[in-house]
Amino acid sequence: MPAPRPPGRPLDESVDEAILQAAVRLLHEQGYARMSIAGVADEAGVGRPAIYRRYSDKADLVSAAIAYMRIRVPAPDTGDTRQDLIEHLERARRIYDMSLMGTLLVEQDKHPQLLEKFRERMMLPQRELVTAALGRGQKRGEVRKDLDLQLAADAVMGSFMYHAIVLGRPKRGWPERVVETLWPAFAAKP
Repeated sequence: MPAPRPPGRPLDESVDEAILQAAVRLLHEQGYARMSIAGVADEAGVGRPAIYRRYSDKADLVSAAIAYMRIRVPAPDTGDTRQDLIEHLERARRIYDMSLMGTLLVEQDKHPQLLEKFRERMMLPQRELVTAALGRGQKRGEVRKDLDLQLAADAVMGSFMYHAIVLGRPKRGWPERVVETLWPAFAAKP
């Protein structure tokens, strides 16, 4: 028997999308401290009650916005581990905005749950996707059986974060160079 539907009209999904997109924009532009529910409502073109029907407070809204930012495309699975790693780095290069990480780090003392949600909803899932790609490579015999997959995933994605922080967004061709550099440490012996 299906669960009973809550009273009232169902929430409009287009409003959900507008609210989350506005929250992401304002979080980037203003940071957590200056961002407000009223500002998100104005940016989304909705009333504050529409936001409060969905989220209990600003921290709840920002947590949902962080989850919303996750890449919504399937993880690469080309059948070739090297190409999968290149694809992961290329997606990070094109999509990830490290300024949000900076915003959350600044807010860490006052709002540690935000950085934790970012780690939990964005960073750890990405790590798991790269670890899975390396695990598939082990099964195909492309990757060393004794490779610490999580440490290897950290090396792959950590290279992006370090480059983005120190030098800015990597240029085209950078993912291929990173994987070519790391691959000898990952590859199974012929």
